[in-house]
Amino acid sequence: MIEQYIQKIKDGIYPTRNDWFSKYGVHGNAYNELVKYKQNHCRQIDLFTQEKSLYYNADYITPILKTYHDRIIMNFEHLNYFLDRVEEVLVFSEVEGTLEIEGIKTSRKKIESTLQKDVITTPEERIIQNMKRGIEFIKNHEITEENIYQLYLILSMDSLKDDEQLEGSFYRMSDVDIIGYYGEVSDRGVDAKNLGDAMKQLVSFINEQLTNQSEISYLVPHIIHYYILYLHPYYDFNGRMARMLSYWYTLKCPFIEEKLPIFSEAINYNRKTKAQYYRSIESSRVDGNDLTYFLKTLFELGERFVSMYVQLYEIDQNTSKRMMNLTDNELSAIKTILLNIKYGDAFTWEQYHFMSKEQYSKQYTLKLMNGLVDKNVLELNKRGKINYYRMSM
Repeated sequence: MIEQYIQKIKDGIYPTRNDWFSKYGVHGNAYNELVKYKQNHCRQIDLFTQEKSLYYNADYITPILKTYHDRIIMNFEHLNYFLDRVEEVLVFSEVEGTLEIEGIKTSRKKIESTLQKDVITTPEERIIQNMKRGIEFIKNHEITEENIYQLYLILSMDSLKDDEQLEGSFYRMSDVDIIGYYGEVSDRGVDAKNLGDAMKQLVSFINEQLTNQSEISYLVPHIIHYYILYLHPYYDFNGRMARMLSYWYTLKCPFIEEKLPIFSEAINYNRKTKAQYYRSIESSRVDGNDLTYFLKTLFELGERFVSMYVQLYEIDQNTSKRMMNLTDNELSAIKTILLNIKYGDAFTWEQYHFMSKEQYSKQYTLKLMNGLVDKNVLELNKRGKINYYRMSM
């Protein structure tokens, strides 16, 4: 069993517990022995867990991390070109992802409009304004236990039910269920009496990593992310706090050059990406906090968005050279196409409209598509009465 596990890693495969059972017939005591082996032989992270293990397989993750990091370095200019969109990316991805779970549709236009408002009238607008204030806060403050609490207060302002309010402490004082992607109770947060010490340990870990570069420097944002989800220190807003604290570390870390919040956007992009995210958390949890599954999924999702941004940069530069600058709506449309349509495949305006997160009318959608045709970003082909588009760059 152990030899089989080691060989799978050499083959670039890291099966989940379900994979071992369904594909290889391994379960019960044999699988429990594998988990013990992993806990004893993988790279441990020195943070409190009730299972006394938080680890990842360095032999499997290091090549994935190196490939991802090399791609970031090679395309550093391309990615940093979009840094001025950080607020838009973070706010929209978090807000849209949250409201989607609640069955509420929003759009970039609505979010932009809300960000300009002085008076808030709906819960949706409150979420948007809180995210904006949260981003400003992490830009201008260091990571301390007090400041983490202040960030929580900002993000959750006027958004909590009575039974979700903290009882006068930095963290919850009672038990909390962890809700999975489909609304089921998937786990429980750690015992409330351990939260104070665990969070102090996390802050010490963060500040040590901000000071001293190590082999896990590029993994630390994701370790923080998972650890907050694991602790579940609040009654609500744990997911958003995990992603925001992860990005906060990225902003402050002198060893991480790329500051675009790719992972938050990638996680929240649609139901499929959120389901992958939740599955990876569950796979890590059931194996005594084997972060390998979580890290693998984040880098896979991140790679997709890195590729998209590199292509988007090249398209934007190409059109600019021809004095045909792209509008923000056109750039957003191209992002949607790059993320959803295989290069070379044709699509109709209806197919684009279905994929798009914007709530444009048919008339405006056609105007947008035809504008991209005029700028030679899309090709137009007619088949009978139907217009088909495809990327031309």
